[in-house]
Amino acid sequence: MTDWRLQGQEKYLQGAVLERKAYQPYRREWEHDHCEFCSAEFSLNAPDALREGYATSDHYRWVCAVCYEDFQEMLGLRQG
Repeated sequence: MTDWRLQGQEKYLQGAVLERKAYQPYRREWEHDHCEFCSAEFSLNAPDALREGYATSDHYRWVCAVCYEDFQEMLGLRQG
């Protein structure tokens, strides 16, 4: 499968446990994050940004719902 969104994320997301949750910045001073695959924006302040998605337990990596569904099986992503 060739998909423009795949840029080597399997190196750090293969078999990852992601939690579906409301967006929370990784650090207090951060304004936004991006989906690890499609770069969709997650933010509490930007009008068109995503407000929820799938994240690692430390909120460092975020994946939008569409990309989670698209790559769940391929990468063995699991919900925690």
